[in-house]
Amino acid sequence: MGSNPSRFHLVVSKVEANNPDIEELNFENQDLGDKRVRVLSEALRQNNTLQSLDLSACNFTATGARYLSDAICNVIITSNIRRLNLSDNPKIGPEGGQYLANALQNNKILEYLKVNGCGLGDEGFSPIADSLASNRSLTVLEVGSNEITDEGALQLSEALKLNTSLEGISLWQNLISGHGAQHLAEGLSVNKSVIWMGLGNNTVGAEGAWAFAEGIQGNTSLQWLGMGGNAIGDRGAMHLTNLLTGDACSVQSIGLGGNDISDDGASHLAQALTSNTKLRSLGLGGNRIGDDGAQRLADMLTANNTLQKLLLSSNVIGDTGVVHLATALESNTGLETLLLADNPFGDEGGTTLMQTLCSHNKTLQTLDVHRTQMSRSGEKQFVKALQKDSALTKLGSGYDKNSPLMLIKGHLTHHYHRHQISTLCSD
Repeated sequence: MGSNPSRFHLVVSKVEANNPDIEELNFENQDLGDKRVRVLSEALRQNNTLQSLDLSACNFTATGARYLSDAICNVIITSNIRRLNLSDNPKIGPEGGQYLANALQNNKILEYLKVNGCGLGDEGFSPIADSLASNRSLTVLEVGSNEITDEGALQLSEALKLNTSLEGISLWQNLISGHGAQHLAEGLSVNKSVIWMGLGNNTVGAEGAWAFAEGIQGNTSLQWLGMGGNAIGDRGAMHLTNLLTGDACSVQSIGLGGNDISDDGASHLAQALTSNTKLRSLGLGGNRIGDDGAQRLADMLTANNTLQKLLLSSNVIGDTGVVHLATALESNTGLETLLLADNPFGDEGGTTLMQTLCSHNKTLQTLDVHRTQMSRSGEKQFVKALQKDSALTKLGSGYDKNSPLMLIKGHLTHHYHRHQISTLCSD
């Protein structure tokens, strides 16, 4: 959008004129401050065509949040804004949270609200959570990095018991412990609308894993649960087997990356998934899983053809573990994505995996082997063979240091860095 004042006022004049060509506005990273947010808010009072507004990192305070909240609650000309991004404005603070809560109580249109990194704390988040008890339009709420504690989790839990519209909640990088996780699980045990919840980088620990495993078994709506970076360890992984054994709940994707899970935890999860027919994606990257854990996961893959994504990057899986996984893929017909980047396997494991994918498995579509210990010549042979004879459509490899690539079948000139594969396959 640019920070040129004349450009800003030109755009605002079009908003005020209710120009139907302007359905989206993005002021991200523009130093608007409260003054220009007020000017924009006055224009919004005359507008019912704008549907998406991004004011992330615009350096405004609670005062600016008040101007915006008043504008989207205007009763003369009803706002049509459905997506509002206010993230990375840390000066909004607790007072601004109260203004946003007031907007959620009165606005009947807003569907998507992002307020990550806005300095809310419990004092600012609790009224927002309370407003969800009566709000019937909001479907997604992102409140990551706001220093929300168990107190805020309790307020949200109570609201979830009454809310019937919210489908997704992101609470990443807050201060929620096992007690807060227990509160959230209690809310989800009653709630019928939430499809996904992101709790990554909190401190729920094994206690929080137990709370979710026990609390949401009867939930039939939750499909995606992100619990990465919560130090649940092997004990937490074991608790989660109560959730994953058989079809105890409806969860289809669970992210457990960066949780200090070792072979023992992987073994517990593998055993549970042997009989599970619901889970489609299991994220275990950034843990301490080695060859023994990989073998248990491989054994699971010989019995489970429901799992479609297995994310194992940044573990300690060597040749023996990769050979077990490759052997399992000879008969598995369900797995479509396997991420093995940053694992210490070499040419032996790579060759066995290559042979399986070229001769036996025609189901796997995405594979990442960046930063392994395959030799340069071994990885080159690996890539060339898979290009020619496998069913893969995406392959992440770094054998050519000048051209880290993601192979797309039929479009070999498209080159991508490794993180783009992770983005495509993230959980």
